[in-house]
Amino acid sequence: METEKKYDLAYLNQVFQGNKQMVNNIISLFLQQIEPYLANLESCLLEKKWLEMSTVANKAKTSTSMIGIRNMGEKILLVEQNSKNLTNLDTIPELLKNLRADYESVAPELQKELAQK
Repeated sequence: METEKKYDLAYLNQVFQGNKQMVNNIISLFLQQIEPYLANLESCLLEKKWLEMSTVANKAKTSTSMIGIRNMGEKILLVEQNSKNLTNLDTIPELLKNLRADYESVAPELQKELAQK
């Protein structure tokens, strides 16, 4: 039994009209960018740089939405809104912890996607 994918490439396939190479380029870019974004968000948390955090979260949100990782996108949106509005700041550490876990869960699946010809 195949488990449900944690991502949805329908948007990318539509935009690139099924061009696998272009879709793979976007997946590769996501995998290159998201780790530094997460590290930057974690650094902003430690230094309480809320405005910078909201900017980084906005960039990460765009990346995750293109790959169709809904659960990450929702959490990043909360991080972005909370840090920008200085509300519910106590929820951000748990959100970032969950984002990291989500990333570590989906990254191997995306790597497999890239390996498929």
